[in-house]
Amino acid sequence: MKRRELETRRIFWIVLVLVVGLLSASLAEAVVPLPGRTMRAIASVNRAAGRTKALQLEMKLRIGSEPPIASAELISHPSGLARIEIRGYDGRIDRYLLSGDELVGTKNGERIFRPRPILQPYFLLQASSESTLRTALETFGVRTQSIGLAPCGDDDCFVIGDPRLEAPLPKIESDDDALEDLGLDTQAIEPRLRPPDADFEAIAQVVEGRLPRFWVDTRDLQVRRIDRADGIFVIFGPVASFEKIQVPSWFEIHDPGEAVPMRFEVDRAVQVNAPPKAFDRGWLIPPNLDGAAGDPADRPD
Repeated sequence: MKRRELETRRIFWIVLVLVVGLLSASLAEAVVPLPGRTMRAIASVNRAAGRTKALQLEMKLRIGSEPPIASAELISHPSGLARIEIRGYDGRIDRYLLSGDELVGTKNGERIFRPRPILQPYFLLQASSESTLRTALETFGVRTQSIGLAPCGDDDCFVIGDPRLEAPLPKIESDDDALEDLGLDTQAIEPRLRPPDADFEAIAQVVEGRLPRFWVDTRDLQVRRIDRADGIFVIFGPVASFEKIQVPSWFEIHDPGEAVPMRFEVDRAVQVNAPPKAFDRGWLIPPNLDGAAGDPADRPD
């Protein structure tokens, strides 16, 4: 009798260990962190990358796969301010200023009444805390209480802002024949985290009800994509290091109204002292179209 009891207890503990192992492995695959926790982690990544100060990026502009057509200088402040100057190799100078979600621009000093979406909210990569990131995202209509998982290229991304991608409650199924042979009704969790046959590009093409969304990869929480309500989206390339600063090596702006994207390739990135005056509307008018694009007083220190 004792021998049978000992054998029964032995089988019980073996089964218990196996069940716990199965459930732990399945749960690890199914877990999607809460939005607040994710945004705190993203802010931590931004701090470690040296992006939470005002940044100046020196770049080249390409249209699709064509050779560069212009040089560009982007200055982005984590408070939600940004400006970009694009100097075409034909002498044209475009300047754009972004304050929150308000975009204004000039071409050779003349106002552009419908500015192209050349200046996107790069400062969303610079938030230093959960609260600042949440506020910045909500300025652009992102539903920060929602988080899900979707493919992004060859990787997976956490997607903030799209309730359609949220993970449902785990589906419970019994599928382990070996444990069932022992007379137990064992259950394993099968995660359902993404739409079947989901595609990185197809997810963004919602004809009606486009949702602003913020994508970060699941491996290191670097920003991979920003979707806007108007259908414009920005894709960010792999991170490159410029001394102590880490920024995406390139980014592409995809406009549904254009056949090919605008691609900015980063040649240099530095931290700068950008006072509020650097983002005054007066900066939009270059004082000298033939030479330097601005007086030193108009530029960051």
